[in-house]
Amino acid sequence: MLSWLSPEYQIVDDSSGTVKRRKRKGPTLPTMSGRSRQQPGSACEECRKRKLRCDRQVPRCATCVEAGITCEVNPHRQPRGPKKGDLKALRSRIVALERCLMDQQSPLPSSGDTSTVDLSEDGPTRGNSVSDEELSFSMLNEPPSAYDCGLPDFSQFSEEPTPKPEISPTSTVNFIPELMRADLDQLYFDRVQPILPILHQGRYFAWCRQPSTEEHYTCLQYAMWTLAMAMSTQFEHMREMLYTETRHMLEAQDLREQGMGIAYVEQAQAWLLITFYEFLRTNYRRGWISAGRTFRLIQLLRLHDIDSPNGGAAISGQDWITLEVKRRIFWVAYCLDRFISVRNEWPLTLHEEVICTRLPSAEADFQRGQPTQVCFLSEAITSDNTEQFSPLAECVILVTICGRALSHSQVSTIERIYGNEPLDFWQRHEWLDATLTKRTESLSLRYSAASGGGDPMLLFTLMVSQATVIYLCKILESLAWETDEYRDAVINYQERAIWAGREIARLVRDYEGVGYFKAHIFLPVAIFLGLERLIAHRNTHNTGPNWPQGGSTDAAIEGLLEVLRNMQSLNSLASYHLHILESGAFAEMSPLS
Repeated sequence: MLSWLSPEYQIVDDSSGTVKRRKRKGPTLPTMSGRSRQQPGSACEECRKRKLRCDRQVPRCATCVEAGITCEVNPHRQPRGPKKGDLKALRSRIVALERCLMDQQSPLPSSGDTSTVDLSEDGPTRGNSVSDEELSFSMLNEPPSAYDCGLPDFSQFSEEPTPKPEISPTSTVNFIPELMRADLDQLYFDRVQPILPILHQGRYFAWCRQPSTEEHYTCLQYAMWTLAMAMSTQFEHMREMLYTETRHMLEAQDLREQGMGIAYVEQAQAWLLITFYEFLRTNYRRGWISAGRTFRLIQLLRLHDIDSPNGGAAISGQDWITLEVKRRIFWVAYCLDRFISVRNEWPLTLHEEVICTRLPSAEADFQRGQPTQVCFLSEAITSDNTEQFSPLAECVILVTICGRALSHSQVSTIERIYGNEPLDFWQRHEWLDATLTKRTESLSLRYSAASGGGDPMLLFTLMVSQATVIYLCKILESLAWETDEYRDAVINYQERAIWAGREIARLVRDYEGVGYFKAHIFLPVAIFLGLERLIAHRNTHNTGPNWPQGGSTDAAIEGLLEVLRNMQSLNSLASYHLHILESGAFAEMSPLS
């Protein structure tokens, strides 16, 4: 006997409302052995809600008949899309493919327009375009090799280099949704602004919300996002792509400018951020070359001469926030110049003697727009008053002392090469040491561990002061001193350098509360100087009565090495200096194995 719901019968509802069954017309449904997984048509809303298998009968399915309700079917339901994250990954692959094509193919004809894939949320035209769902279904099912960027190199067929086509600023970054942009803005002001305070937050949000933004503003925004991505692991899949696009836009903008007087402050800001990104995530050489480009742009803008009687502040009539932004751009670049030059014994680019720009104000006053006037750099160094400065200004003062120590070393070397006796060597050296000691003591007393432990710029500034002590000791050791008086002075500086190395190890432990993602980008340089001194001391086995105990030195070495190892995946400078230690003169040391 056939059941009421046998496949050979179907349920019908006549006009009188009586439920009947009748013989199916045409072929019967497949049996259990040959039945398809899903019947044709759409399931009704009631079966979807109750997660039942709908028989898709018209006008009502069996479930709705039994429940005595109206059977409703939505004919406009969207097909099921890709899994979460697939569409985002697909867009990233398309952009990467587009970049590979532009880099490796021959240039497009000048008469035609360069077309790019529009990955915006709301495309300008939809008539001939493929929807996101269709694109995802067609490409996600293909193997990765089908759209991999392993394209042949066509450069061998051309004797001249292939120029890159000019790209619109909105060609490859429009896929970043608004929520992600807001996240990157917040990430920048949380992690980048404390160590590179060159942006006014209120001004930034004011112009970034404008419907049409000029290209130099767009370059700055992309540079901000690029460095923000580098300070996190959340955006690793698109960090390098955004960096490539940002740098390409900046280079294209430089090529279009013909006049010497045409430059924008936002260009200098963008190049400065990209330079720090390259030191952080690419390699030292690329960052160094970009730093030179940034310094020239800053000189073109005359940011070293803002507060002179004939400078920008007196002539332009700009408001205080605009002038303070320029001051901060200059001083951050000034510090960068010292970081690079002192580490490699290179000549300085931004010379102290021609600077007529006041030191930066406090961060709180800057963000509130509260005008404050800070003294000049020369006044801060020579003054006997222990005036309180912002962490950035304190860093400027200390790197200035370090830069003067570099000049002191270079002048002494040249004098010895020419056969002249450096008569005023000790006078210069003692002045530098006294000035450094005064600033270090003032900074340590004013900013205790409780009040300044959460400020990454402050911690780095304190480490710079200790690294300068080590650098002064290296200068003395590089010269040959024949008298006992000078040798005793060198030993005294060596003892102080050991204590400075241990102090760097102590300050590094405070970064555990701050987090390495918020650490200053050049923190590994200070750590390396401390490690270099401590390892050299342990190698020579100095055991004088006033020398630090070996156990404390070993613990400091281990702590500093651990920090470098933890940072090497986040900071290329850490990886670079760790490689020097492990493959250089200290390779035989057991902690480095």
